[in-house]
Amino acid sequence: MDKIPEFLKNNDHYLKSCILYEVLQKKPIHNSYQNFCSLVGQDAMNYPDFEFWYHRFCQGELDFDYDRSKDPVPKTLMDMPVKLMQKITEELRPFERCYLRSMNHDLKNFTDSFPTVLEKISIDVSDKELEWRVNKRIFEFEKRENDNSSFLTPKMLNSKKVEKSYIQKGLEYLTPFFKIPNIQTNDLCLMVKVPTPELDDLLPVPFCAKEAFILAYNFEKMVEFLLSLKAGHLETLRLEFKESTGRENWNRVFETDQFKQAQLVQINCDLELYLEDLMSFSHLKRFSCGLKTIIGLEEILIIRDIVSTFKDLLWCKIRYHRNGSPEEIPEELSTYRYNNPESNKTLEFKIEESGEDYCFIDVCNIP
Repeated sequence: MDKIPEFLKNNDHYLKSCILYEVLQKKPIHNSYQNFCSLVGQDAMNYPDFEFWYHRFCQGELDFDYDRSKDPVPKTLMDMPVKLMQKITEELRPFERCYLRSMNHDLKNFTDSFPTVLEKISIDVSDKELEWRVNKRIFEFEKRENDNSSFLTPKMLNSKKVEKSYIQKGLEYLTPFFKIPNIQTNDLCLMVKVPTPELDDLLPVPFCAKEAFILAYNFEKMVEFLLSLKAGHLETLRLEFKESTGRENWNRVFETDQFKQAQLVQINCDLELYLEDLMSFSHLKRFSCGLKTIIGLEEILIIRDIVSTFKDLLWCKIRYHRNGSPEEIPEELSTYRYNNPESNKTLEFKIEESGEDYCFIDVCNIP
């Protein structure tokens, strides 16, 4: 067919006559619109306008001069009340939010304006596998024997061979996940046991987590992960480090805002600290740690005098090495209550043995 002259493309009645013709053919609207565009051109009329006139003609409304400005403005998804949209968004799982925000620009902006709060995110990297969990979904990327390729084994999918390293393949799935705007979690677990430069820029900075457990292959990396968490939002901090390290390193941790603004801190290793360094824990409500210092009865009384000055303390547990020659703890010190006149606080102290070399000082605030 010859090209339709431009004056016919601009003739409103001509275009509507073409739509009426398609209606009379009783074809599906999508096919009708394709035929219409083939006849008069792709730029003659957009699909929403074609759809409006198509449905009017289907209903027997054949007034070509109908004034559409009298009709109410059609409602769209974005006209939904904000509270209802927010409720719907909150109920979506993270992967469903990704689909929602990909629908159009307005939905993307709306979805991104609310934080995606997950119950738990866990990342565990060893020399054999990379495993990450989001709530109850588990993904494992295992290293094969004798080469560096991997098997992708999400618990909900069939295993299949992947010709990439287990870390590379795991990051293909993991990196886009952390690019979700305003993502945060109630519980973050980071266990990076081997040097992996690919993970250096994994977390958005600052990353919001209420609770965090960090285990890293060296002390520098552990501090780096700690600094990536948003201070003030972090309430509970658990740190684990396998190797012995000096007090100057731990003082770096104590000086971070993340440590200073936490409420509960648990350090799962023996610290090379002086007893007076315990003052670094004075702002906490709850804490536990181990001391590498060998402690006898005199040091126990010093610890008592230090922690009894902590205004907000509710509970603490301190593990320590006892003297090489076992020093029997007087019965009146094994369990007793102590009142500090300066703080007007009563604390219950319990000293318990744990094997031949260790003891625990368990302190609890008595209302």
